[in-house]
Amino acid sequence: MPSHTRAPKLMSVDFRRLVTQPDLNSHGTLHGGILMKWSDECAGMHARKSTGFLCVTRYIDKINFVSTARIGTILRITSVIESIGNSSLTFRITVRNDLTNNVIATIDRLVFVCVDGTHKPINHGLKLDDD
Repeated sequence: MPSHTRAPKLMSVDFRRLVTQPDLNSHGTLHGGILMKWSDECAGMHARKSTGFLCVTRYIDKINFVSTARIGTILRITSVIESIGNSSLTFRITVRNDLTNNVIATIDRLVFVCVDGTHKPINHGLKLDDD
């Protein structure tokens, strides 16, 4: 457990994914579940990079599918830390077409919790600078 608090080094992280054949639904566009999985993985990696601890998804709220992505689209998934609790980090996700900058989807809130080896929540020692 951390003995002091510190600010996260990266408040925003970009990840990129290429839409390929296995990612498509029966309409030939990116399957919403795949996009959700990628977004969850991105926020999870952001949580792990920020805390140094194993972090698990606790809550996901308000997914807004704005436009479609097709095969060959390069997606930029941006994960932003919105708030920090004792053991949790709350993220906002924006998914854009990396070439056109058009918004594909947004997720208002993904909450991750840091856990120990027995899956019990632990204090990560992070704090926002303005807290």
